[in-house]
Amino acid sequence: MIWRQWPQWLTEAVIAAYKQGATPAMIGATISRSESVVRSKLVREGVYVSKSTQRRALRESTAEEGF
Repeated sequence: MIWRQWPQWLTEAVIAAYKQGATPAMIGATISRSESVVRSKLVREGVYVSKSTQRRALRESTAEEGF
């Protein structure tokens, strides 16, 4: 099955699972999609933030504080 748009119920279920601690790989296995597809969806929905982005934000905030 090729999804052009995700049904709202599935988007909500994926977001809820991720917020409860499931990894994109675990969610993907459950809905028969790859980890990268799930991760991309979570990024588009503003839920997933990569570790490199988190580190960059931390560096910038500590630089602003003068550390």
